[in-house]
Amino acid sequence: RIANVMIDLRTAAIREVSFSSMMIMGEHTLTTNRTLIITEADELIELGLESTDPLYIAATDAFSQIPSLSEIYIGRKDAASAETWTDALIAANDEDSAWYGLVITSRLDEDILEVADWVEANEKLFFASNASEGAIDPADETDIASQLMDGNYFRTAYWYHADAETDWLEAAVMSKLFTKPSGTETFANQRLGGVTTDKLQETAARAVLTKNGNTFEPFRNISITQGGKTAGGEWIDVIRFRDQLSEWIKVNDFGLFVDNRVPFTDDGIRQVASKLIESLDRGVRVGGLAPEEQDEDGNVIPSYRVNIPLSAQVSFNDKANRTLRELSFTARLAGAIHFVDPISGTLTYEL
Repeated sequence: RIANVMIDLRTAAIREVSFSSMMIMGEHTLTTNRTLIITEADELIELGLESTDPLYIAATDAFSQIPSLSEIYIGRKDAASAETWTDALIAANDEDSAWYGLVITSRLDEDILEVADWVEANEKLFFASNASEGAIDPADETDIASQLMDGNYFRTAYWYHADAETDWLEAAVMSKLFTKPSGTETFANQRLGGVTTDKLQETAARAVLTKNGNTFEPFRNISITQGGKTAGGEWIDVIRFRDQLSEWIKVNDFGLFVDNRVPFTDDGIRQVASKLIESLDRGVRVGGLAPEEQDEDGNVIPSYRVNIPLSAQVSFNDKANRTLRELSFTARLAGAIHFVDPISGTLTYEL
């Protein structure tokens, strides 16, 4: 009778897609489900898998890294039928789509190409490996690395590894680097545990790298990854960060519209733009986007620029359809330094 109070709740969180989850897929009969989650490789032994099974070896290599992911998805390809990798991936993704990175147990060129096709269309990230002799031959233009490069697969990274039948180098790389938030990592110059190194001649190593492949080689007394690119020629970390930034923008903008009316006015457009700016600022904080810097004249170089249209510039038709267009941005990637060439100097008796 004295006061009527109504308090609205806007506390529901919107689920964000994770870009730090990986799945190893292979043939097994451990479960009827398409996916299961393990926290250590020996869980697969307890479920009935042999220690010589590629799934177990791949999981062991993944969990052997320091640091490594705390949990990994295991995907099932039906061994009792002629199921293709594409069919298996569709079934696994329909059951649980929360995984992002993918490794498979097959080392066959045709299987790698089939999976690369599916991944490219489904916004995942695929690491493949085998011991293709053609990959280390600069004159071979038909090997798997060349085919992936020619196909412009920006979501597939090929890793040459001579011991690919007994090592899952790519699982090790993915597990270690997926512990780092998107925008803070590089897939080159990384040490790995439990994986043999490839003592490649310089000509062989350059052949792989020229085909946008990747290697794991010894330098002095340590072994580190080299390359860090997808088959399409883009850095792996840039692809992963782009996917992460896109997700932040989607979630932020979606959250603005839930249980809320955003007017098609200059103020409403600024509300939408502010959510975009929040995502870009987050990208700067994690290190994926470059911070504000200065040129040699002291002029500020911004991290990003956002184009925000005025309500008066929006067409009648777009307003009638309640669709905001022409909100766009340009942002500077922070990138990473992989090598220095050259470091020049002079020795003298006087400075």
